[in-house]
Amino acid sequence: MFSSAITLFARIAIAILAITGASSVRAQAFDHSYALVIGVDDYASLGLQRLSNAESDAQAVARYFGAQHYEVTSLIGAQAATKKNVADAVRAIAARLTERDRFVFFFAGHGKSKRTEGVDVAYLVVPGGRDRNDPASLISTGDITDYSRQLDKARHQLFIFDSCYAGLMGQFQTRAAGDRPEFDSEAFLVKDLSARRVRQYLSAGGEDQEVLDNGPGRLSWFTYFLLKGVEPGVASRRTSGLITFSELATYVQALSANPKHTPAFGSLAGHHGGEFLLWSTAQGSPRIARLPDISRQTLRDLGFLTRSDTPEAVGASIELMRAPIDNVFEAWTTKDLALYRAQFDASAVQTGRLKGGKTYQRGYDEIMARRAADFPRLERVEVLKYEVMYQGSEGGEASFGARYSMDFHWRDGRVTREHNINECYRVRQQPDGKRWAIVRNDDYQRRICYQ
Repeated sequence: MFSSAITLFARIAIAILAITGASSVRAQAFDHSYALVIGVDDYASLGLQRLSNAESDAQAVARYFGAQHYEVTSLIGAQAATKKNVADAVRAIAARLTERDRFVFFFAGHGKSKRTEGVDVAYLVVPGGRDRNDPASLISTGDITDYSRQLDKARHQLFIFDSCYAGLMGQFQTRAAGDRPEFDSEAFLVKDLSARRVRQYLSAGGEDQEVLDNGPGRLSWFTYFLLKGVEPGVASRRTSGLITFSELATYVQALSANPKHTPAFGSLAGHHGGEFLLWSTAQGSPRIARLPDISRQTLRDLGFLTRSDTPEAVGASIELMRAPIDNVFEAWTTKDLALYRAQFDASAVQTGRLKGGKTYQRGYDEIMARRAADFPRLERVEVLKYEVMYQGSEGGEASFGARYSMDFHWRDGRVTREHNINECYRVRQQPDGKRWAIVRNDDYQRRICYQ
């Protein structure tokens, strides 16, 4: 992380899916729930490889939301899933929305990444243009932002991207320390968090990753774990079937992380700390058939379980593990040296490589001395993008990869721009068993430390 700079990616208490029957709709105070589901296998018109499971992914997700009483608009197949049809569907739903409604966007298909003015931009690829670079075939980060604005009346919005390079879709929002409420009870989850504005997303892979298509049940691996997570007792053990997105997202990330891709999740501009609340498939009518179970040995053979701690044990702990990383970014935003110090173990080491190839290694005291000098000299820090990916854990330590693009504005008028920077973190559980602290930070890496 900048020999002197960075800012926060809002701590992720995220949210995803659905709603049970009419009684649950009333309990969560939503009048209508809308889903726009898009899936494309055939990209022959654009000269791209045909996908195996994108359309079946979209059909399975549409069945889930339909069973949860969403009004589902499905654009599945090369003829239906065009950029014009997507834009038309967004406008039609936007015209019907009120502040008592919610909206989910799901896309399964090809994705691409393109660097523009030094910043990587992600695109969802849809048929309809003359070639794969035609704007008529590309839904950009800017388009997603525009869709979100058109749908602004909806209290809750969720975007799910099952495509390559989709980690770039997140435009992250900072949030003040301590803004995330404690989840004291199910009643609190339903009453308080559903009342807050939600603008969140989940993507199958990071911004420079391709994703695995051929998973079980004629689904991609990402969509398989997404829908497996909403089966009764999987991501959440509440007897009511209630699931928070943070529970689902950490389950998906812990189980589907592999050497090829690691899911990323975050919040979009306008997020105000709520949770998109979901319900298990047992709460739907009609019920959805369970997906096939995958043995742990099969996952290990495929390279999914490269860590010793089991995904089931890790899933519920990922947010606690990554908390010190998020708090470091928060400290840069607020220039709070005490908050920054509290995130590091006294044995912490920071390494990096400067321009010209010179390397450095700093201990705790030097790290803190540099931060004490940097914070007063900074005017502000601008967040262009930021993502964190869980890399695995063993015993009392866990590893994370991160990528950020930040602009640092100094009081003397200088601006330091750090774009597409990779770094790695290792955190260790503290003796009290509740808190985690950073023990190693490797800056300016060539890639995001994937295992």
